[in-house]
Amino acid sequence: MFVNDLFQDGRPAGGDSSKWRETFIGNNVSIGTNATILPVNICDHVVIGAGSVVTKDIAKSGVYCGNPARFLREL
Repeated sequence: MFVNDLFQDGRPAGGDSSKWRETFIGNNVSIGTNATILPVNICDHVVIGAGSVVTKDIAKSGVYCGNPARFLREL
């Protein structure tokens, strides 16, 4: 699930795309089932575990899991 609306005004953007943020996904990224990805940048060669919640940019290749997603190990 990708969530581009951060509800910054305390309510949904209501279709106002100027309030949306972009999510950038690098090459060779595997995202597990039911993971939630907020507007972040994810570098190349990353595995995100099932059910994880990515709340911050991922700049180092490896395996990430949890809520919030944390670095687990290198690939």
